[in-house]
Amino acid sequence: MTDPVPYSISRRESIYLDFVRALAAFFVVLDHAPTLFDLPNGPRWGHQAVMVFFVLSGYVICNVADTRETDVRSFLVARLARLWSVLVPAMVLTVVCDIAGRYWGHNPWAYAEVPYNAPLIRVGAVLSFLSESWVSIQPLSNGVVWSLCAEFWYYILFAAWTFVPPGKARIVAVTIAVMLSGHKALLLLPIWLTGVVLQRSRKFQGLGVAAGAVLWCTSLAVVAWVLAAHIYDPAICAMNAVLNTWVMTQLAQARVFWLDWLLGLAVGAHLLGARCLCARVPLERVVAPIRWCAGISFTAYLDHMPLLHLCAAFLPKNSGVLAIGITLAAIALVGPWIEGSKGWWRRMLGRFFNMITLLARKPVTAASRLQ
Repeated sequence: MTDPVPYSISRRESIYLDFVRALAAFFVVLDHAPTLFDLPNGPRWGHQAVMVFFVLSGYVICNVADTRETDVRSFLVARLARLWSVLVPAMVLTVVCDIAGRYWGHNPWAYAEVPYNAPLIRVGAVLSFLSESWVSIQPLSNGVVWSLCAEFWYYILFAAWTFVPPGKARIVAVTIAVMLSGHKALLLLPIWLTGVVLQRSRKFQGLGVAAGAVLWCTSLAVVAWVLAAHIYDPAICAMNAVLNTWVMTQLAQARVFWLDWLLGLAVGAHLLGARCLCARVPLERVVAPIRWCAGISFTAYLDHMPLLHLCAAFLPKNSGVLAIGITLAAIALVGPWIEGSKGWWRRMLGRFFNMITLLARKPVTAASRLQ
């Protein structure tokens, strides 16, 4: 009996996923601007947008592992190339912006809450994806990279479970990944796994258009209600009442993880409904702007915080709209170049893995010649 053919994301569904990704990145940028500028009426949906990213990531990463990156080498090369191609430039930009803002900026308050001690450790912890392994290490002004470090360990956990054969080796690999993930990543892991279930479950692949429309509308209404009614505010207050300050500080972005789980389920249901409806909607008509925005969404997510801090160092507090405009313009300028470097990273990592493979085989070859 052969295994069922894995579900493959269609072109129209891919366009819709790109639209959701670009929209989520835009809301993350809007969420962080009011922390530095006077923008009292702006939407503060950045955390919820990160949960959307997690569901999307689990869905897309599982899909490519089922359809394209079907072995551990190709999977790791592709994932590391995707992460480092944007993370390395983001860290360079963060260091440059922070130095310029601190030494030449007019507003010291722009960096009042930004840690600057031990910069090599902070940047190195992020580049090695260890900045959230139980102890949080903020990389200067770029605090948003915490989610990228968590996502890396989701990739490793997924690869350990998917590509390592069952037995002791798999147990060891999964255990090491769990130990290095950190408590915040583990608490939010079910959200990422929602996307994996959406890809892997065969029960969801036979839904019709009517069921998809109901799911799409209902889930969208739930997400809109969560955002418009500010449901997260009373949830955080409830957690503050139950847990002490130290525990809440350690939980940080996972302080209302149970509500994040529910939001993740709603987002997963929405993507499932969209899957059923996309075949009926001619999304190709708007493919160009959506692809372009989605193509720089990763850069927008990782680069906007140091750019906003740099703007805050030179602009007055009432210049929030201008700061957002400058930040988005800078991202639009460098984003295509940064995102386009993924191919170079993939080639370099492929050569590195080939070299490691050759070095690992040499002792075996030498021993066989001596026999």
